[in-house]
Amino acid sequence: MPKLIRIVSAVVFAALLGLGLAHPAAADVSIRDGKVGDLYIRDEVPNLGQLERQFAAFWNPNIGIAPKLEVSYNGAQARGAIEKVMANSQTMDFFSIQGRAVGNVNVSGNSMSVRVEGVMAGFPATSTNYHFVREGGLWKYDWKAICAEMQCAGNPDFGY
Repeated sequence: MPKLIRIVSAVVFAALLGLGLAHPAAADVSIRDGKVGDLYIRDEVPNLGQLERQFAAFWNPNIGIAPKLEVSYNGAQARGAIEKVMANSQTMDFFSIQGRAVGNVNVSGNSMSVRVEGVMAGFPATSTNYHFVREGGLWKYDWKAICAEMQCAGNPDFGY
């Protein structure tokens, strides 16, 4: 009997999803939906949703460079390198790519890392560890560490 109840529950939930009356626990956030306010994370241990919204806002080509530099470690000095890293954000917007934070948020002092999957059309397209440095209570992207993970082309210089 318990097995039958689980099956019926799953079928009912699937039907509700199909009708748009229920939503999955964690919906992917499109970069088109990213807002400037999503960039600024101050929680000691951010949740996955906050990090996904930050990712979306950072890669949203409709958000200017100034707030993105504010949430990038050594941002002002690394502007040129960050702009090169972001050069494909228009393409990411065109394909409606999303960032899905997966696994645990690992915080150690003023450092944090989390696994992020790039998702295209609902399917994982790429995966890398994103790294952050906490400075003045604000979590900032550690682009040097992220690029080391991603093996960024051209060995960008972030000034540290």
